[in-house]
Amino acid sequence: MTATRALRLGARVALLGTIAAVCLLAVLVSARAAVVLLAATLAAAGALRAVLPSSVCPGARSRTFDVAFLLVLAAAFAYLGVWGDAPVAGS
Repeated sequence: MTATRALRLGARVALLGTIAAVCLLAVLVSARAAVVLLAATLAAAGALRAVLPSSVCPGARSRTFDVAFLLVLAAAFAYLGVWGDAPVAGS
């Protein structure tokens, strides 16, 4: 197995593990903790997309667009995650 292929496989396993961890946190701990983990994961993905070669970390658009989109999405989740446990009106 080549190094590039091993890195791709590791990235996929990490992504699936993070998705499972976010789901478990949302159910077992709190929605706020899950959103914080999701925001941190998106920020890390943006940083990795910025520094890793395209053969390891494929993107949807240009590298600049992908990095900007992931970091803006991470910031939005981190900002809005404060209201993750807010009570719903009328309940």
